[in-house]
Amino acid sequence: MIWSIGNALTSGMLIVFLAQELGAGGKQLSYLQAAPALLGLLRLFTPVAIPALGGTKRTCLLLSTVAYLLLFAVPAIVSVGRHEIDRSAALAALIGLLCVHQLLEQVATVALWTWLADLIPRRIRGRYFARRNMLQLAVIIPTLLLSGELADRATTADRSQTATLYGALVACGAVVLLISLLPLLAMPAARPKQLAPTAAHLPRFAFRALFASLYDPASRRLLFYGCWFSFFNGLFAIAQNILPKGVLGLGLAPMNRMQTVMRLGQIGISAWAGPWSDRHGNRPVLVLCQLAVGAAPLFYFIASPAQPYWLYGAWLLWSAYAGINICLPNLTMRLAGPEQRAAHLSAYHALTSLFLVVGTLAGGYLFDRLGRETFSLFGWSLDKFHLFFLAAFIMRSAGAAIVATVPEPGADAWSKLIARRETPDASR
Repeated sequence: MIWSIGNALTSGMLIVFLAQELGAGGKQLSYLQAAPALLGLLRLFTPVAIPALGGTKRTCLLLSTVAYLLLFAVPAIVSVGRHEIDRSAALAALIGLLCVHQLLEQVATVALWTWLADLIPRRIRGRYFARRNMLQLAVIIPTLLLSGELADRATTADRSQTATLYGALVACGAVVLLISLLPLLAMPAARPKQLAPTAAHLPRFAFRALFASLYDPASRRLLFYGCWFSFFNGLFAIAQNILPKGVLGLGLAPMNRMQTVMRLGQIGISAWAGPWSDRHGNRPVLVLCQLAVGAAPLFYFIASPAQPYWLYGAWLLWSAYAGINICLPNLTMRLAGPEQRAAHLSAYHALTSLFLVVGTLAGGYLFDRLGRETFSLFGWSLDKFHLFFLAAFIMRSAGAAIVATVPEPGADAWSKLIARRETPDASR
């Protein structure tokens, strides 16, 4: 819960708005999203880092500490960016800082999920992650509302201090993130210290994570779903991030209120998704939630400066991300053996990050390339924002059909049928 407060102050729309205050356009915002995700490919080495650093607990705590300390440099970067001539350098420094920060936090997160999977019995894992998610959302909501209102009121009084205020919020969030590590110190280490591989064995040890997932048919299909979803999330993220502030003229406070609607919905979905996934499997939850997430861009499609609050519909449907966030890692761990959890999780996140990078860079390039052109479709005059959101609806919704084919051991008859079809005939 403490971590969620700090995370709300150091990520999301706050960082996007801060980058725009430093002069970021479509291409720069795509770099802001793509560069950390590309560096995230190094998560493949998480199975190496865990034994080398002394286990999941020490890996999580050490890397998280360094990642959070780096955020204290954001106010200094903002002070440089206050001068027009230094804005490009400040923006580049912000992107570089976030790359290192997110890489360390991503590896620490894989270690944390592996640690939790070892501590939590499988029969209650869905309910545990659901209740954990609900408690996190309960503290994120007031944090976003309060920070958004304070930021917008302060910047209305003095517009020149907007970037400085955003940087101060990030520094406050870094303090909270460091405090959040204290409860983890009281949690028991799941495994004894393991021997680290020698330098000669590092490549084989690291890439075993990738091949462990690719050799398993069920994990391979789940990887395909994750890569599909990540690519199209990245492709359409630029238009989604620019529209509220750049076209509709919305500030941080209304965007945080929209996120509050989403968080409240996520609490309700979490209460349903956890018990359902324990009893009936993760895949049905993923299919339903993917359909809801895929339909959300339609509300961005119909929003306009005169009617900006259609966006509330999109954020309400994005409440379904709660079911995906609970069931996707749970299904990944279920498909992996106890000794392969870190390998499967790191491979999944690394490969999906690669496709997110490709999609984000392609989206930024395409967005700038289209310029101010308008297009005609069935008699409607559409600009590039309309095209992006219509395509996002189609391609994200298609992910439901892909995840529906992922077999889940012991979940239901459909999974057993898929698994039986993929099992080689011993007589051959």
